[in-house]
Amino acid sequence: MPGGIGAVSSTVESASTRGDRGPALFANANEIFFHLDGRHVFFDRAGGYLYFVDSPQGVIARTVSGVLAGMAATPVFEQLHLDVHRLFTAARRVALDAAQAHGVLIALRLVGVGATLR
Repeated sequence: MPGGIGAVSSTVESASTRGDRGPALFANANEIFFHLDGRHVFFDRAGGYLYFVDSPQGVIARTVSGVLAGMAATPVFEQLHLDVHRLFTAARRVALDAAQAHGVLIALRLVGVGATLR
């Protein structure tokens, strides 16, 4: 192809076929925290919670707030902690019903945030 970038190496091709992280079983929210980053969220369908690591002004929180505002809902973000004394912050979470989760997960994917569903 004229003007193309050339052939894709086998290393890049094999890396792109690995896929997303599988939905593992986690005992609690702190175990979920260790598998999150600023571009990846975790949605627990059974509990209806979306777990993420982001600041209140970050892309994930703004996207969730924007989608829920469009659905005439107000998100209630909950800060989780790693310890019982609440000194070390961990992930944040927000409760979503099925319709809200559907819209939020699509919007997050559109802004480049991956999701693991359980």
